[in-house]
Amino acid sequence: METSTSILEKFKQNKVFKVVSGYAIVALATVQIASLVSDSFGFGEEFMQNIILIFLLILPFIALVAWAASSRFSTAKILSITLAVLFTGYGTGSYVWVNNFALPDLKQKLGEDDYVGAWDNLNLMNSFAPFFYNSDSIDSDISLPVSLNLNEDDVEVYWKPYTAEKDYEWRYIGKTPLPKTRLPRGVIQIKLVKEGFHEKDIVEANPSYTFKNHPIPPIFEISNIEMNKLGTVPEGMIAIDGGRFIPALIGEGVTDYNLSPYFIDKYEVNNEEFKKFIDDGGYEIFQYWKDMEFIKEGESLTWEEAKEFMVDSTGRTGPLSWELGDYKEGQGKLPVTGITWYEAQAFARYKGNILPPMYHWAKAAFPVTEIAAPISPVLLKKSNFSNQSAQEVGNSGIGAYGTYDMAGNVTEWSWNIFGGRGLTLGGSYEDAAYSASLATPAPRFTRSKLIGFRTARLINPRDLNPFGDPINRPAPKPASFYKPFTDSEFSLYSRNFDVGKKDLNSKVVYIDESHPVWDKERVQIDVGYGNEKMDILIFKPKGSNFNKLDSIILYPGANYYRNPPEIDEVNPGEYGLDFIIKSGRALVWPAYKGSMNRINDMNISFPRTPDHMRMFRQLLSNWTVDTSRAIDYLQTRNEFNPENIFYVGMSYGGIYTTHVLLFEDRFKAAVLYVGGMTPGIPPMSDGKNHFPRMKLPILMLNGRQDYLVPESAPKSMFSFIGTPEKDKRLVFYDSGHWPLPRNQMIKETLSWLDRYED
Repeated sequence: METSTSILEKFKQNKVFKVVSGYAIVALATVQIASLVSDSFGFGEEFMQNIILIFLLILPFIALVAWAASSRFSTAKILSITLAVLFTGYGTGSYVWVNNFALPDLKQKLGEDDYVGAWDNLNLMNSFAPFFYNSDSIDSDISLPVSLNLNEDDVEVYWKPYTAEKDYEWRYIGKTPLPKTRLPRGVIQIKLVKEGFHEKDIVEANPSYTFKNHPIPPIFEISNIEMNKLGTVPEGMIAIDGGRFIPALIGEGVTDYNLSPYFIDKYEVNNEEFKKFIDDGGYEIFQYWKDMEFIKEGESLTWEEAKEFMVDSTGRTGPLSWELGDYKEGQGKLPVTGITWYEAQAFARYKGNILPPMYHWAKAAFPVTEIAAPISPVLLKKSNFSNQSAQEVGNSGIGAYGTYDMAGNVTEWSWNIFGGRGLTLGGSYEDAAYSASLATPAPRFTRSKLIGFRTARLINPRDLNPFGDPINRPAPKPASFYKPFTDSEFSLYSRNFDVGKKDLNSKVVYIDESHPVWDKERVQIDVGYGNEKMDILIFKPKGSNFNKLDSIILYPGANYYRNPPEIDEVNPGEYGLDFIIKSGRALVWPAYKGSMNRINDMNISFPRTPDHMRMFRQLLSNWTVDTSRAIDYLQTRNEFNPENIFYVGMSYGGIYTTHVLLFEDRFKAAVLYVGGMTPGIPPMSDGKNHFPRMKLPILMLNGRQDYLVPESAPKSMFSFIGTPEKDKRLVFYDSGHWPLPRNQMIKETLSWLDRYED
């Protein structure tokens, strides 16, 4: 008993024991206090766990310091022990931090397609704990190698996330020519700097054609980026490189156009600038107004008569909202509004410019191929939409080449005339965000608080036409024009799509087992019309020859009807659909009539003339036959489940080829990526709405900022489809036409397939 008491007393006198005990008391008191105030300050359970973990991690170091202070051992031995404890503490702490906090947070961001947030997490982990996870594996999901082609060397290249705050520091990449550099997926902003040249801004989505890393081949060559020598760009303007592009405007489809280089205002014209125009006699100098046809409500006016309608609220010459020929105090930097198309054009001439033709405006507002690498999902979030008032110029979204406010704030007059009216572009602060890609006609004498303008200067005057010519398009038909087929009408119509059985004469052309994820087969069958054969590509998961595989039949996008790769180079990864194969299903990709190696006349797949429309009707029948033959073939193979066959349509395949769903009842369900209703193709163009006769389960995934397939198209299709409400689903993402947010798309798709497989 005395011995035990003596040992206890000695233990109490030990300095290490005293320090550790004191530390434990402080730690316990801190945890108790934190638990009492956690509810008041909104601290969650994770916060409490972190406090306890921190105290536990610090404990060994406190004990070590106390022991070292009281020890009689040599300094070298103490130092060795200290380093060992430090290393152990670092390893333990890093492992706990990575696996319990940093990595789960990164995966959550990745699951939400927040690639920049995941990128920052990965960089933090690389800085402090690079040994506790596979960096390369994670990085491949977050970032991509980027290349930039410039016509100038020694250009300094900087980047930052497009979503970053204004004070976010630019990150230096290097000087051109650059080796491939990994940058996060998503929209990023590039700054190019070289002494003696104007600074250049570029906003691009990664992957993109500009970065030379987009999985889908471009339909035209992307021009190199051009730097502009100091003094060659007019003050207040941005240089836009020449070359081909696809305009991000509703109604233009995927037609590409070629423009010469030109300049466009960086900002919308503001009140201060317009006041200078007035003070310099802008309303009195006839040369600014000559050759204009002043037409108001169908009546032609003289210049003098027209000016009588160009007055402010007090009757003085000037914009409608001004008073006594001047803007209101504090509104100098606001965009000028309440001016007619004629006043905007006169100001442009005063500056030696013109109003931007529609195509020049569109090229400056969006990247060259917004259709395939959209910036609009984040641009529109930074723009002034659905608001109460306009903002000072330059305060909202920066566009593809450094312009501001081309989406939202105020809608802008363009050069073009539409059916005798002026054309406005970009949408206003009162509009919904989707109006950014709308071309909206307005009478040229309109003086609205929502309409402003910017100016452009064409280097090649011949570039004005045909891009400045009047635009004439047929007016859309009213909803009452589209009526469902009656039973008798549909019975008669269906005779054109009857498909009988025939000998397929199938032949396996080759089997390629070189890919680590899938085995690829190329099969050839007879289709039964025109002595034609059809190739079918089948991608099966590795080692699945004896499994009963579900089959996903793919209907691809427009590029496979315009400029497809060689059939042997077709890859599911191009559309990011490799996840279907990784999920244990087969991806089946037939070479439908008019696609891949079966293209005779591309214009038939994109009909515009009556003759092409006639041949397109036959194409609808061909696709029905092709689909039936492909399913017939799958059902001859034992490794495929004959009951689980699904339709997946991508863009063109979610719009044009959905007609086959009327006549093929062996599909269990369908998934449509960026699809919708297009009234301009048969039978919709005939006024016959066929969608109510589609009854199978359909999942539709669309982009809210899709300028090719606006929200109204999938919403209309979804409302007309005859599928019971419980078996159809429409999801919108904050994205453009393609790609959709990958991880969210995967989750929705696989969940839908799981739901309807036997």
